[in-house]
Amino acid sequence: MTDAQLYAVWGWSLVVAAVVVVLAAILLIAILLVARRILAHGGQALAAAEAIAEDTKIIWKLDDTNRLAEEVLEAATDIEERGGHIAGALQGDRAASGGGTV
Repeated sequence: MTDAQLYAVWGWSLVVAAVVVVLAAILLIAILLVARRILAHGGQALAAAEAIAEDTKIIWKLDDTNRLAEEVLEAATDIEERGGHIAGALQGDRAASGGGTV
């Protein structure tokens, strides 16, 4: 191989290597831009998920509300039953004493 041929092969190898380096750099820049875009969208998705979680906290508190409402209903039922017993006892006392008005 002559010196001219050697320089030609070396030159073409240098051009091919430069093209490969430029293409690799372009791909890396594209990957970097896509990664930044994904990061931005991920941040937006996280903010939306946090807002949804905050807005739906009240739904999870409905269980506490329902439990408290059941306790209030039980207490009201007990009061109603005891009031009925008291009223019945008072009615019975009135009947036993002659049914007079007070």
